[in-house]
Amino acid sequence: MLPAERRREMARLIKNRGAVNTRELAEALGISTMTVRRDLKVLEERNQLELTWGGAVPLSFEANDIPRARKAVSMLEAKQVIARAACPFIKNEDFIALDAGTTSLELARLLPTLPLTSLGVVTPDLEIALLLSGCDHISVFLSGGLIDPVSRACNDSDAVAYLRGLRLTMAFVGTNVWDAHHGITTSTSAKMHYKRQLMTSADKTFLLADASKYAKFSPWLVAGVERFDHIITDSGLTAEARAALEAAPAHLIIADA
Repeated sequence: MLPAERRREMARLIKNRGAVNTRELAEALGISTMTVRRDLKVLEERNQLELTWGGAVPLSFEANDIPRARKAVSMLEAKQVIARAACPFIKNEDFIALDAGTTSLELARLLPTLPLTSLGVVTPDLEIALLLSGCDHISVFLSGGLIDPVSRACNDSDAVAYLRGLRLTMAFVGTNVWDAHHGITTSTSAKMHYKRQLMTSADKTFLLADASKYAKFSPWLVAGVERFDHIITDSGLTAEARAALEAAPAHLIIADA
């Protein structure tokens, strides 16, 4: 195999698998680890991947969570548009779940304005719980457990156990990364288990995710896009991304301003 062909195959493997170490690449391509390291350096210089300790990850790979303060100011208008598009699905006397995150927070801001007399909301998110706790017609349940200082939410095993005792009419799930190929992924196993249980406990599931998060992925798989009843995003998706999502069973909703 010529060096150019070998590097193309290496880049393809890393893109599909995510984090890959040099030994795995050497075995897959039948070359030495020294050759792998040289090729990885070339690919990094061409801005095709990011080197890590002992291997590499694709540029679309998000290994760590994004600090909430940074997320709060990112794509705010898109998040607000997505939140407005989600509102018509919420009916009187529903018992809904709002996942942690700033898109869910924008939806929470709108709940008191809806023409409802009774609504139940469960959330792991401290900011959402505090925001809604002053509304007389909204009963707020905090899932409890250890507070993650990055997301400011409860995502541990106690929070998962709390969800197992609930039956929700719908769950609004957030994510930092998603696409049609990798599905919805997250940065920790704790968040993976929490989001999975959130979906299991609900009769209907909604993914709320703006287009800037598309074509990225993290280590822990929550679910494929086909597991959602509805996917609500903004108009920033490419035509190729729309086509891939429309091929899935989930109802794709493109929210416009």
